[in-house]
Amino acid sequence: MSFSKAGEFFIDFGNPRKGNGLGDFIELGLLPDVKGIYREDYLRHNGLNFEEKAAVDGLLLSHAHADHVNYVNFLRNDIPLYMSLNSKIILEVLDATGTGSFTDYYTYRRQFEYYLTKQKNISRKKGDKITEPRDIRIMDPYVIETIGNLDVQLAPVDHSLPGAAAFLIEDNTERVIYSGDLRFHGRNAQLTHDFVKHAKKFNPTVMLCEGTNMGNTKKPQNFNLKCEEDIEETAYDLINDYNGLLVVNFPIRDLDRLVTFHNLAKSTDRTLLINLKQAYMLNRIEAENPDGTIYPTLSEPNLGVYIPRRKDGLLSSNSYINFEDEWIKPSDDLHVKEYEKWQKEFLEYDNAYTFEDVSENENQYIIRLDNYSFAELIDIKPANARYIHSATEPFSTEMELDFEVTMNWLHHFNIDTTESAYHVSGHATGEQLLEMIREIEPDVLYPIHTENPSEYDVLMDDGITVIHPVLKS
Repeated sequence: MSFSKAGEFFIDFGNPRKGNGLGDFIELGLLPDVKGIYREDYLRHNGLNFEEKAAVDGLLLSHAHADHVNYVNFLRNDIPLYMSLNSKIILEVLDATGTGSFTDYYTYRRQFEYYLTKQKNISRKKGDKITEPRDIRIMDPYVIETIGNLDVQLAPVDHSLPGAAAFLIEDNTERVIYSGDLRFHGRNAQLTHDFVKHAKKFNPTVMLCEGTNMGNTKKPQNFNLKCEEDIEETAYDLINDYNGLLVVNFPIRDLDRLVTFHNLAKSTDRTLLINLKQAYMLNRIEAENPDGTIYPTLSEPNLGVYIPRRKDGLLSSNSYINFEDEWIKPSDDLHVKEYEKWQKEFLEYDNAYTFEDVSENENQYIIRLDNYSFAELIDIKPANARYIHSATEPFSTEMELDFEVTMNWLHHFNIDTTESAYHVSGHATGEQLLEMIREIEPDVLYPIHTENPSEYDVLMDDGITVIHPVLKS
């Protein structure tokens, strides 16, 4: 998915129309017109032919960020999806917790199907009648998987969410490496170094390499931060010396950053409060990784789950309803019905916290909030609070508008803000990418995932042929 291309036509909550199937996406050039890969229900809804046999033997998913996974929704269900275990878990979490229109990553829900009722009326099928699992196949690191006529290995790499991977692909004539998105400065940096060693030994003829930070000359405001540990060290005094509520904003799927602020909570004798989606993700990762990970479990000290009010705003501790002009306490389980099935297990956790807990002891907490949850501040009503921005700085008009909304919330509640962001990129620097490619030594390089592909042309001095991909119209 290209955010920039989609942003040419849609802003804020505007999206292509689901009722038009593939129509909006094809018309606007958001999806290429490729035969044999798209789902049958969307094609037939648009009056287009459906090829009986899929055009490809599988899809390799490097990781579960939106720009890589969003358009999986449009794939036909007989195309297997190959990925790491943790990428599968994140897709499962997105499926269970998401509310968007185009989110069939983990489960395939057939659309535009109808049936004749007993009353001879035409009605839309729904629920279990249209739902089936996608064919997701977990790949173990550096174990060869034969997909069609290709031998493929998954290579774990470090990125700003769990499960990121590169791929080593070969047949009788070519040996191809796809980098995925990677970096050398996260908590799993050794994974990327190991990938480089394997890739060099693989002796590739072709490499497809990301270049997000190629040609990026703009330094972040806090350019002294080089790795996650730098954030932890630099933010310690900011948190430890403050007497009030700490509000932090970091990406939901960035569990490296969650580790950073959990460590800060432990070292400053506070509790980090995460949202329900993050709690669900941690539980799923713990359940399917019996050997453990670098990520905390919800049973660990200094970590809690923040329970927001939903629907009618009922909380078990102190909720009343107006029934026939009389304020009464509802039945004990009425508030539970306010929450989705996947959320309910957290309501009874010993380390579940509400706005009342935070408001009464605000100097004991670090709470993660963002533009979708700043409304919690209305309930918390912090007397003293400081905001730490721990996400990428705005680099587009839309992001600047989003950040303006953030600042409006902070100013409304007189919340102190730090002068710079406490963030490090999820991508390697341009210098690191060039060094990596020189070490791997592919015969041919295709720059991808970059706005500055010409920055790679310097590699031609090293005998590497650089070819800039061109999208055919």
